[in-house]
Amino acid sequence: MTIFPESFVVFQGQDCLIPRQNADSMRFLDDPSLATSTKPEAVCWPFYQIPPDLFSFTSDRYSYSAFEFDEKKYGAIQIEENDDIMLKRLGIGEAIPFPVRELVVSYPSGFSRFMLMAKAHSQWASISRFCGACGNLLVDAKENEEVKERLDDNAYAARFCPSCKRIFFPRMSPAVIILVHRENSILLGHNVRFPRNRHSLIAGFVEIGETLEEAAIREIREEAGIEVKNLRYMRSQPWPFPDSLMIGFVAEWAYGEARPDRNEIDHIAWYRADDLPELPLKGSIARYLIDSFIDGSFSKA
Repeated sequence: MTIFPESFVVFQGQDCLIPRQNADSMRFLDDPSLATSTKPEAVCWPFYQIPPDLFSFTSDRYSYSAFEFDEKKYGAIQIEENDDIMLKRLGIGEAIPFPVRELVVSYPSGFSRFMLMAKAHSQWASISRFCGACGNLLVDAKENEEVKERLDDNAYAARFCPSCKRIFFPRMSPAVIILVHRENSILLGHNVRFPRNRHSLIAGFVEIGETLEEAAIREIREEAGIEVKNLRYMRSQPWPFPDSLMIGFVAEWAYGEARPDRNEIDHIAWYRADDLPELPLKGSIARYLIDSFIDGSFSKA
């Protein structure tokens, strides 16, 4: 059985395609009061506008992932960057592209959470079309009569293989991000993929068999060449670029001379609050940890 959402969020690359008539109200940066009233509907397209054959589970069609937010069902679609034909078929050829990261970090927490969920589901839709075990096309698992396992009420994104009977759930990749401090300085590095002079915290994916703490210590050792102590958890953040769950830690420098690994990090140094390079965007967990340390929101001892 196919789940029919009430409306859809459409992504292309790292942009969210929003209705042209909503564009002016979304450009609120000079008037923050506009942001507080932003609702998910501002970036959504009605169900009836989506071509029916998009819902077909065939190898030459797009797929979508359904999810629930504030008791409403939405669908998320990821359109290929060069597929202008599909945009015209969707009737959104005149849509306005908005960077997803801007929508996530610049808007209130409720809308930001909606965008994080929608982007994650669009990514899941694009990679969950075929069974990883037998290669057959997957279908919706929710409310499917062949599925014998009881699914949670909100498991709309679950996929089912009619051939080998396996169930697949949205993938999430845990990654650690760590603020390392030494007295009144914090360790910031420039990743080779970062723009200009932007620096951020040490981060990396958790490997199979590792605990979160082991992954944090390993990443610091590999990317910065130092050892840390007093590692403690701070907070987490979903980050669907493409499918991460960022787990934030703070740690104290123990010993070692910081040096870049020259693979992912090409520059690394200790920075004081009064002499910082370009920082990550506000709203990201990296910026939260940096700002919290500078503001003294958690102990530096």
